Order: sequence, then C-alpha cells, then structure tokens
Amino acid sequence: MNLDVHALRTFSQLAHSGAEKAAWSLSELTGMETHVDVTKVELETVDDVECEFRENDFVSVRIGFSGGLDGRTILAFDREGASNVVEAILPGATAGDELATSGLKEVGNIMLGGFIDGWANHLDTSIDITTPTYLDVDSDGPLDDFTVGDDRLEGDDDHVLVFRNQLQTAADAVTFYLYMVPTAGSIRTIADTATDVDEALPIETFTAFSGMIADGAEQASADISAMTGTETTVDVSRLSFVPIEGVPMQLDDASRVGVVLEFEGVPSGYIAILFDEASSEQIASALLPGADAGEEMRQSAIQEIGNIITSGFLDGWANRLETTIEISPPQFVHDLGPAIIDPLATELAQGQDYAFLIDSTIRTDDDEFTCDIYALPNEAELRQALDQLSARPA
Repeated sequence: MNLDVHALRTFSQLAHSGAEKAAWSLSELTGMETHVDVTKVELETVDDVECEFRENDFVSVRIGFSGGLDGRTILAFDREGASNVVEAILPGATAGDELATSGLKEVGNIMLGGFIDGWANHLDTSIDITTPTYLDVDSDGPLDDFTVGDDRLEGDDDHVLVFRNQLQTAADAVTFYLYMVPTAGSIRTIADTATDVDEALPIETFTAFSGMIADGAEQASADISAMTGTETTVDVSRLSFVPIEGVPMQLDDASRVGVVLEFEGVPSGYIAILFDEASSEQIASALLPGADAGEEMRQSAIQEIGNIITSGFLDGWANRLETTIEISPPQFVHDLGPAIIDPLATELAQGQDYAFLIDSTIRTDDDEFTCDIYALPNEAELRQALDQLSARPA
C-alpha cells in the first residue's frame, strides 16, 4: 500500500465529516450544542492507543463496522464527561449502574452510527455496524482482538492508522473523542482512489519513520536519566497528520515550562521540549542539587536539558538519513501550552495547510516528572527525508 499527503488529506476530511455528523447526533439527543475541535490521522502502535485509554481513564463504547469499510470505532469519555452525558438523557442515573451503562451504550450507538454514516455518504457505499459494546478501561482494551486477518498495516505487526476526533460540548465543556481504526484493506481502498501515484510512498516508509521517532524518544529518555539520575521511560511516541490550525489544540491550557528550538537540514522545522510547572521544578532541582538557585539559574538549567534532549532526539534521524541536522540555541518559554505552539504552527502555515506533528511523552515510573516533545517538520523537507528513507535498505 502507498500513501501520500493527498490520501492523508482525504482521510482527514472523511474523519472530520463523520465527526460532524456524530456531533449533530449528540446535539439532537441531549440538547448539548456540540462541535468538532480537531481531527487527526495518527500512525501509532496498538500499545500506544491502549496506553492513552489507561492514562485518561476513559469510559468507552465500541462498535465494529463492515461492508464498504471494515474496522472498529470507539466513543471515549472521561468518567465525569460520561456522567454528564448520561445525566442529560437519563436524569438521576448513577454512573456505573446498569441504567447508566445502557444509556451510554445508546449514546454510543447513535453517535457512532452517525459517524459511520458520514463516511458511508461521502464514499457512496453501504457500511453495517454491530451492536455497541461498553468498555471500562480497568478491564477492557479498546483494540482487544484487533489482530485477525487484514487488520494490521502491510508488513507491520505493530502499527495501526487511527483517525482521532476531539469533540466538545459548548455549555458543559464535556470533551470526548471518536477513534476509528479501519483494517489495512479498508485503508487501501480509500488510498487507491486518493493517492497521487507519482508522489506516493510505501506505508512501510511511514512506519520506518515512526520507528525513528520512537528511537529518538528513547535516546532522549536515556539522556534525561543520565542528567538527572532518575529513570525515565517513553509512554507515547507517534506521528500525526493534522490541519495546521488544529496544532495548538493538541496541548491543553495548562502552563508549560521548557524550550523551543528550530532545526535545519533534511528535514527542518521546529521542536518544543515542554514540562508542566511541577516537573520543571523537579528537573531544575535535579540539575542543581543543593544549590539555592535563582530564577536565572533555573532557566539556564531548563535550557541546557532542552538542548541535550533535542540533540538526542534528532541525532538518530540524522544518522539514519545520513544527513546533518543543525539546531538553534534554545529559547526559554513559560506560557500556556497552546500559546507556545501557536507561533510555530503559524510559521509553517505560510507554506502548508496540514502538519505532520511528532508527539512523544517521557515520564518517570512514579510520575515525579513528565517531559513532552512536540516536533513540527516542514512538509516539503519531510517529504525529502521520507524519499531518502524509502531509498535505503531496511
């Protein structure tokens, strides 16, 4: 199977169309005005998908679909959001009881049915859905048994292509997510009609690049451990394709501390190394043990570790691509997450409508601190890098 930006845009537009129909269905059912915040196409591993559900303690409803497309789709809420939605249609229902579970399944059935109808209408095909299954992350994995037949991507036992939509209600600020995971055969069906053959690359090239991202995150994790003396692990490392205006929405409104750098070469782009405020204090203390450090010294420590993390993250790319990637001096940032990322996306928006967003999260086992890495490569130069990667033997 071959993919290119044209196919990824088609996937994104289809997912957004389906999500808008799902949002309309929830508005009609509950009276909650609902809109689609952002749609992403993500290349990630099954483990990363399931890790996200565990980390967010999602309550979910899943349905399977078959016919013109095959796969499964999942409606995911945090527990408070699920309770608010159930309360809107079944006042007095208690979260977790049989009535509430039945109500959430009905919400899922209507919304996910609307979501799949959006795809079917756009593709002018017929898609059948199964009855909804209630999932509790404590006992159920969202992609359990998603390993049969043609489900995984060609030549790859780990990666799946996930269409992820973030939706929100206006009045009650309930944020929830729609996930769609088609089979490889269904992805091929759409890609075959949307791909520019002259520009397409084998899906293995994208998964190989995703592997490079994971390797870079592992190196960054090792560098953090070496500098702080605290063991860290990589929780998530993924490649997403998202409309450029949706990039800032990938971060919540919490205050972040870290650095922003520009990198130049093949590819070029921007990278942000961000900590939440508590994590930044832990990092600074680990780098300046016993020192009564002032604000300037603490900023300098954050800049230094940001510089080292970036070097470790990108050096693996340069080695694999047999190229040189230069990085700018780190610029210290302390602001709300979206405010940090927005200027980077704005720069890229001058030459592209969509962005490849690289998102890696590193944390300690005891959650003493977390480090988020966001990289935004230039689309044209990323294409050059993927071409080089495709031309090299595995």
